Amino acid sequence: MMSVTASKRLAAYHLWLAERPEPSAGIMAGLQTARPIRLDAEGLRAEGWEGDMPRGWAVQAGEPLRIGGYDEDRGIYDSDVFAGDGGERRTLHLGIDLFAAAGSEVFAPLSGSVHSFQDNNNIKDYGPTVIVQHEPRPGLTFWTLYGHLSRDSLDGLFAGKVFNAGDRLARLGDDSVNGGWSPHLHFQVILDLGGRSGDFPGVFKRSERDPWTQVCPDPRPLLGLTHL
Repeated sequence: MMSVTASKRLAAYHLWLAERPEPSAGIMAGLQTARPIRLDAEGLRAEGWEGDMPRGWAVQAGEPLRIGGYDEDRGIYDSDVFAGDGGERRTLHLGIDLFAAAGSEVFAPLSGSVHSFQDNNNIKDYGPTVIVQHEPRPGLTFWTLYGHLSRDSLDGLFAGKVFNAGDRLARLGDDSVNGGWSPHLHFQVILDLGGRSGDFPGVFKRSERDPWTQVCPDPRPLLGLTHL
């Protein structure tokens, strides 16, 4: 069930989104011209992509960004990392994916401070990961997660390090460090970390969609991507 903490924050988060005076800074270059992709439950490409998965999703330098969607039931999560209790796998994606060339820069979409970071060094995991805490107004705290980064993105980080909106936050890692995926950023909004540090699930059971889509609301409005 959704925590009381997340339940209270959800309304405050949506109110802040509606009332904020300025949109968030761009998280990656070319974001507004990015092209969406869609996946289906069998893990097949449904539209907008050519190539095998997951490494076939690679975007080369100079090509448009590709955006993988929020609240998608994906069949690609077939490793033991995504095994769930009772035989139901975790397949519901609750972030968005921004596919770009390895080494592409990631910028802070809004001001915040580093909550935690670590290298989640497992196959089909996040690889280097950063979680940033935000307090855009009194009484509202939430977090954003940045996964599949380069290892040098963790250099010099410390809990409490401040990033202002628009500051360079990280770079994308390649498949040798990012869990074995084509280079991309997994970006997720989290209203209750539940005591976690350096990691937070990005994929959940479909049967638990209602509580988890409220703990991890759609990140597209934060990034100005409501048209996708």
